[in-house]
Amino acid sequence: MVKVEFFGIYRLSYKMSSWEVDAHSISDLLKKLSKKFPVFTYKELKNSVIMVNDVNFLHLKKYKTKLCDGDSVFIMSPASGG
Repeated sequence: MVKVEFFGIYRLSYKMSSWEVDAHSISDLLKKLSKKFPVFTYKELKNSVIMVNDVNFLHLKKYKTKLCDGDSVFIMSPASGG
């Protein structure tokens, strides 16, 4: 299982701070998230700031980044107010 932590508007909209899911890649995770909680579409979620084990997924293989049991994923809204 992968632990997903939500920040910003996602945490407020999903009304939870974390979620555990069996996902094989970032793309798979976002698809499962949008199906389970249709507050945001897959396309909207693709604009998120995503960290995998404290590394920005843009420095990895982006949406093709493989996920393993025990990985930690942070998903933050693309913009936050101050």
